[in-house]
Amino acid sequence: IARLLSCLKMKWLWKDISKRRLATKTAVGLSLASLWVSIPYLNGHLAYTQGVWVGVTVASISLETTGAAYTKALDRLWGTLIAAAYSLFVDKVFHVNAIAKLLTLTLITFISILVSNPNRPYASRYAATSVGSILYGSFDNKMLVDDYVPTRIMLIFVGVTIFLFVELLMFPRSSRTIVQAQTVQLFEDLEQFFYQSSKSCSAISSVSGKDEESNDNFVDPLWMLRHGHKEVVVTSSLKDSVSAVKKTFALAKVEMRPGTLEPSLGMNVSLDDVGYDRLLSESENMIVQIDLLVVTLQSLRGYYCQISKEHPVRDLQWPSLISASLLRIAQQLSEISDEFRLVFPHGLFRPGASNITHIIGAVSLFRRFAQVRLSILADVEDRHASYLDLDDIALSGEGARHTPGFRLTLALAVSAMLGVAQGLQNCGRHLERIVESSFPLEEVKCNENYGHTTAIQFGGSGDSNDS
Repeated sequence: IARLLSCLKMKWLWKDISKRRLATKTAVGLSLASLWVSIPYLNGHLAYTQGVWVGVTVASISLETTGAAYTKALDRLWGTLIAAAYSLFVDKVFHVNAIAKLLTLTLITFISILVSNPNRPYASRYAATSVGSILYGSFDNKMLVDDYVPTRIMLIFVGVTIFLFVELLMFPRSSRTIVQAQTVQLFEDLEQFFYQSSKSCSAISSVSGKDEESNDNFVDPLWMLRHGHKEVVVTSSLKDSVSAVKKTFALAKVEMRPGTLEPSLGMNVSLDDVGYDRLLSESENMIVQIDLLVVTLQSLRGYYCQISKEHPVRDLQWPSLISASLLRIAQQLSEISDEFRLVFPHGLFRPGASNITHIIGAVSLFRRFAQVRLSILADVEDRHASYLDLDDIALSGEGARHTPGFRLTLALAVSAMLGVAQGLQNCGRHLERIVESSFPLEEVKCNENYGHTTAIQFGGSGDSNDS
């Protein structure tokens, strides 16, 4: 009874949109395929009592994503054609020799498994299994192989056509479109995160410390970074912004592989595998830096709760400097997001809604993060010099129990900010590659007065300001 109750408390699969869509489209596809069994004309005249292969095909290629289903449908067609050609050859050469047919069946199975593509093994395996069903299925149905092969190919083709009709027209869902949408959404979520982190950091300066410093928690000078930050509660808005960034990235990563497999059908650009893989890899690295940044903000707040109200480090306003740096990154992201809304009004990173010149201009804004990094470094350098000049700051001895952890917290916070800024600059470089490789390029008139045009130029790392 306890096990039954625990099962009833589990989340119903109906609430999972992907599972619900898969079940619905498979049911509709099989309903249409069953017409080739239930209607006498289709089953008896066209399919010749083999109409079940239409339903088997629909059930076999029905997968959760459009790209994966489309790829499996093509693999099934290729496997059927290879098996049909091989079966015709075997039947012509070894028409009455049953032992030779068994040996050839073993041979095609061995070769198919040996040369199968590990990324797409279905075509070769289906070809191996189809040879036997064609050679001996035709015998069981009292048909010649020459008559059975075209019927089998036709039924597989009909099954694929029915499924693609259901997949693309009745229940359309594009993994490619989801990736393109999450590409734009990711930078908007990052913008909100940096605004919220800047707001949270600016509030640290107002945290009132203790009248006298306590030694209890600072026997280990890195206690706050290792354990103490877990006791510092971050604001719900900051926590939600981090969750939004991770959710957007996770969705893009899951849909990336199916999106690259989807057919374009001349209505959409294909995803650039290399460009998007690098973009997702860079985004994953930024998420690691974001988590580190949140930990350092918690640790910094914990230190300000512990140090005394009269501690001279409060006069340097480190939280205000970090908050200003975070705000600088957020403002640059805001400028990029505003441009993206203009050139991608539908929220999809793909051509069609704006001139390619404007798209390139929007993507090139990521190069400004090089200057953002330099300005952050310059501010931190000046403030750190002032920090070292303080006479009351103990760098060693008993009075330095805050110093190692506090300075490490500041260093990690600055490092995380610079890491994210560098990651955003690299993201711009990857977006430039995506535009260059998959967007339809056109010539841009750069100097009409001189009567010539200049083609758009890409490349360069965007680090010209780093030196």
